[in-house]
Amino acid sequence: MKILFIYKGRYHVRETITIEYLSSIAKEKGFKTNLIYDQDLFGITDNVYSKKCLNQLVLNKNRILKNISSYKPDFAVFIDNFNRRKWNNELNNFLKYSNIKTVLINQLSELTFCNYDYVLNGEAEQVFQHFINALYHLHDFGPVFYDNSLVDLNSLPLSDKNLFEKYINLRNSYLIYASKGCPYSCSYCEETLFKNKFTNKFFRLRSPDNIINELLHAKKKYQIKEVIFKDSVLTLNNKWINELLTLYKKYINIPYKCFGKVENFNLSIAKMLKESRCYCVEFGLQTFNEHLRKKILYRSEKIDQFKHALCICDQIKLKYDIDHMFGIPGETINDHIYAAKIYNQFKELNRIKCHNLVYYENSSILKFAPLSIKNENNYRADFFSDIAVKGKIKRINKSFQKFYKILPLLSNKKIINLLIKNNNWKIFNYIPEIIIILLQLILALKNKDKRFFFYLKYYPLKIKKVIFN
Repeated sequence: MKILFIYKGRYHVRETITIEYLSSIAKEKGFKTNLIYDQDLFGITDNVYSKKCLNQLVLNKNRILKNISSYKPDFAVFIDNFNRRKWNNELNNFLKYSNIKTVLINQLSELTFCNYDYVLNGEAEQVFQHFINALYHLHDFGPVFYDNSLVDLNSLPLSDKNLFEKYINLRNSYLIYASKGCPYSCSYCEETLFKNKFTNKFFRLRSPDNIINELLHAKKKYQIKEVIFKDSVLTLNNKWINELLTLYKKYINIPYKCFGKVENFNLSIAKMLKESRCYCVEFGLQTFNEHLRKKILYRSEKIDQFKHALCICDQIKLKYDIDHMFGIPGETINDHIYAAKIYNQFKELNRIKCHNLVYYENSSILKFAPLSIKNENNYRADFFSDIAVKGKIKRINKSFQKFYKILPLLSNKKIINLLIKNNNWKIFNYIPEIIIILLQLILALKNKDKRFFFYLKYYPLKIKKVIFN
């Protein structure tokens, strides 16, 4: 039997790893697998350049449908996602007129009926094994599967990287997750929804040996040059991270990037990261407004903890990125100005990564949403192109996003003070996005930013592949 996975979005996210695991699970039972992949060029998941009008120009649904038909799968598998639900449903409706059975993996709720042939309710890897075993043994089964248990991460086969290999340069950037879930409960985060659905047990760590074995395999097969740990936080468990990085330094020893948490970040952890070839650690800040962070975003970190963590990185010359969120209910111009002043204090700041608040279905942040958004039933802002606010503050936020993207380049305090003074930041209203991108390139050259050069090298190839293939 043939199984076709259908996915739309960027590669460096959890769901692509999930699909790779599902493919390996199916292959272990003798099924053939393939992938239909829409890279969402210029779309809402494009973290290089998100522009809806350009996204519409490069959309080619007919080509996707043709590729699905030409593969002639027995089953087409979709994973439910807020940003992709409409796209999934449109393709599913087309497949209703074919002999292809459609499967929806639904992780965040329980569906007893929908327009797909089969609905798998539960954690994707766990419930999919349930489904595959039924197919393999030719058991009779109904259209709805339930499995509320959680998969043992160390028992999973190696993820099937071959699935995305023709789209992604695995040699230059190898994506891995050393854990699953997050122990924190931020009001806006998708990980919190998984935690609420599956309880605190959803957060799990793979064993250091299991992680290193995967990376040894990748090092041998792809001669990888860089590793991206995309876990929500890699530095939570001191004993575990010490064991992992000791093995990593001994057996892998190539540059990597990861996410840290300022609450448990100290000089010992920072040195451990630096000595094991971490070239950049990313911290989720979101806002310097203590009230917004604690009461709206449900984050407990203090400003002093952020400053302490960044000072440690400055001390040992470890680069860091900061995640900063726009569209938070109650944010003001003064919050943005205050943040700019603080950011300008730190030496090893590599990039301020600007994200927009997304109002996920059933998330706690929804109770703080403005009426203008609550009244639009299916309104969703997206991370990279649209801000979940309206009116004057939306224009202000877009200006400060441009400002923040190049702020580490403006290391002179006099320049920052000049831009802040008398609302001079409004100049960014009139600076074209292409100029900001060029200035980011200069910043990347200055900081020798590996990730930026990866995008610079492969983004044009991605455009060419989407348009001409």
